[in-house]
Amino acid sequence: MSQASAQPPNRIKQLEQMPGLLPEERYYFGYQYGLGHDFLVQYLEGKGVVFNGSSIAEIGCGEGGVLTALADRGASRTLGIDIRQEAIDRASRFFRHFGLQGEFEIHDITGEETPAKWKEKFDFVTLRDVIEHLHETENSLKHVMDFLKPGGYLYVVFPPYYSPFGAHQHLLKTIWGKIPYLQFLPDLLFKPLTSKAKYPVDIPEVASLREIRLTIGKFRSAVKNVGLEIVEEELYFLRPVFKLKFGIPPVKANFLKMIPGVRELVALEASYLLRKPL
Repeated sequence: MSQASAQPPNRIKQLEQMPGLLPEERYYFGYQYGLGHDFLVQYLEGKGVVFNGSSIAEIGCGEGGVLTALADRGASRTLGIDIRQEAIDRASRFFRHFGLQGEFEIHDITGEETPAKWKEKFDFVTLRDVIEHLHETENSLKHVMDFLKPGGYLYVVFPPYYSPFGAHQHLLKTIWGKIPYLQFLPDLLFKPLTSKAKYPVDIPEVASLREIRLTIGKFRSAVKNVGLEIVEEELYFLRPVFKLKFGIPPVKANFLKMIPGVRELVALEASYLLRKPL
């Protein structure tokens, strides 16, 4: 069946007919879909990305909300990858409910070879709030490039580590996690202050991000070293996703691009539209 339509269906309204849907599933899918539908589609198509008839993939697809919005633009093939079985199961369930065709699989791009069925098969790949969690940024980008056809687009979004909550301390849901720039404390203080969390699984994630410390400068260097072309770079004071979560419109900070230290401190999001050379 075709995944394109002149007027995309209201997927949020369709959730009302989805049996057994948990509140957290509705929330996560809802804001992912809203981000894709209300912002990413318009932004990316405005930059020349064509989804109609294209093969698309999302690495770290979560519940598949963004992928649903992109698929609704007429994608011929849709792939969602995550390292969590729960996310894969949820995304598959949403696609089935909407009558969309999609592939969803567990895959770790940092520790597993790219299967032949995915190599150079995709016109568009996205990593949204994923790259900052991956050790060896440059090597991770090389693996992602395996998915892209020559001339294909890669869209990457991440919060720079030294931005107010770039350490993801808010995940801990503790009083210390509410403090911006906590990552500037020395290990002697940072480690004990981040050793407790509402959900213990988030503690090693915060520790891992401290090891990686992905910055705008480091990402630019990795992009250059792997041979990707920068089509567009955007910095934001206020992230586009805040519109969905808090009702606050995005505010760009592109004038900071040429100010190395300041951009790392105050830009809450860095986004890149990249292209694999022909």
